[in-house]
Amino acid sequence: MLNEMVASQIRHYRTAKKMTLADLSRTSEIDDTYLGRVERNEINITLNTLEKIIKGLQMTPAQFFGFLELESNNPELVKIVDLIQKSPNKEKLTSIAKEIVKLSEP
Repeated sequence: MLNEMVASQIRHYRTAKKMTLADLSRTSEIDDTYLGRVERNEINITLNTLEKIIKGLQMTPAQFFGFLELESNNPELVKIVDLIQKSPNKEKLTSIAKEIVKLSEP
């Protein structure tokens, strides 16, 4: 389960930073084919490899693993975000979510 979560977060952070696999490969010094397999959770990685990926994403370990705190404190919110990310209507749903957040601001 943790492998799947880490793999999903790697892809999430990479795409959020508008990085391609080739970009992350270059910054982490890891083969892009290997990174693709990591993101698809086809292989287990070592902590050393994860550290290279986190550095390649220009993040700290605390930033990378922040999703674990969110999940433990707000599991329902994490489910919603996951559904949005996997939806074919991701862009539209993200836009709606942003509007909801704006409405909640004072």
